[in-house]
Amino acid sequence: MTKFRFILLLSIFTTLTLSADAKLKEAFSNGNINAQLKLFYYDITKETDPDAYAGAVGGYLKYTTDTKNSLFASMRFHTSNPVGENLNKKNTSLFNNDKDADALNAISESFISYKTKDRVMRLGNFMLKTPMMNDDTTRIVPWSYQGFTYTGNTIKNLKVQLYHINKIRSNTSDKYKNESASGELGDSGITMLSFHYAGLDGIKAQSYYYYAPDLYSTFVGQVDYEKSINSSYLFCLGMQYFNSFDGSKYAITDARNGGDDINLLALRSSLDTENWMLSLSYSQNFGISGIVKGYGGLAKVYTSSMIANGRGNYKPETWMLKASYDLPLKSHHSEVAFTLTKTQVNDARGDGFDAYYFHFKHRFTKEASIYLRYENLHYYTDKSDAAYFRAIASYEF
Repeated sequence: MTKFRFILLLSIFTTLTLSADAKLKEAFSNGNINAQLKLFYYDITKETDPDAYAGAVGGYLKYTTDTKNSLFASMRFHTSNPVGENLNKKNTSLFNNDKDADALNAISESFISYKTKDRVMRLGNFMLKTPMMNDDTTRIVPWSYQGFTYTGNTIKNLKVQLYHINKIRSNTSDKYKNESASGELGDSGITMLSFHYAGLDGIKAQSYYYYAPDLYSTFVGQVDYEKSINSSYLFCLGMQYFNSFDGSKYAITDARNGGDDINLLALRSSLDTENWMLSLSYSQNFGISGIVKGYGGLAKVYTSSMIANGRGNYKPETWMLKASYDLPLKSHHSEVAFTLTKTQVNDARGDGFDAYYFHFKHRFTKEASIYLRYENLHYYTDKSDAAYFRAIASYEF
């Protein structure tokens, strides 16, 4: 059945693209190449459990044919390679854990796309940005997905997306597999329908329905409100709701990454100025299932830091205070940020904790930057306290 659907989608896509006016020679001669070089160091220190650390060098190389044409194609290659000494490097998720944490080399994108004024379709392998399926750029190599996507903007202020995903590649593998972060996909894959509406002043609303009949299905709704105050301040409010249901043969209800009993409400308020931001977020998961990774990537919940989050299983309730400040440097951009997190659980099987987080970002030029991140977690239970440090240097071509 899955092969039939894929062949049908390919036939429809081919029929549409046969009428495209793209000239193949021009498309390639006017194509675009961009790349990124990244040096990544990750250190995990735990009070009682084993420590881990590793260095990696890698990045990506991407080529896209001329996007001015209706029909274009794109390919992106990602790589992450161990450098220097390491300890338990598999635990850093920087490398190919299918091959004992050796170098990870992956085709993260390889798709053909057809676009008109109001529609875009893609077929192949690609990266995504949705709450339950996304690229997760916290490592050198991101997550990516295989299937078909449609995005339409035919109605003013309304964007509609229809995706069908039949395979997923995690950020620690070079293979596209019939498996999500929450478990096997089965033969049916995941079909997503989403709506994004921005027709009301200061209000943006979005909803997502993920249909995965062999795993579990999920509804996600989000509303964000922005209001300018005296041209100097931006006041923001937001609300999210995640609910999963219809667990099937591959669903695990108490799974941390995602299961069929997610029932999470999250609220966020923030005040932004030109130089600083202060926000307070709250989330309560009334369900047993976690939502750490959803179907792939990292689930987009307001109460998320580098490691600390309110997305876990066993009914976590989380408060998160965030503050960031742009340093007053004329020729460069620098940012410091601090986050405090408090998570309690309403099920005896869970682990409550306090955490604090700090980061420093500095952009030397438009192409070169450095990013330092540190987070410390202290658990209320006998789970091992831990500290996490990441140093990331990037250069874009």
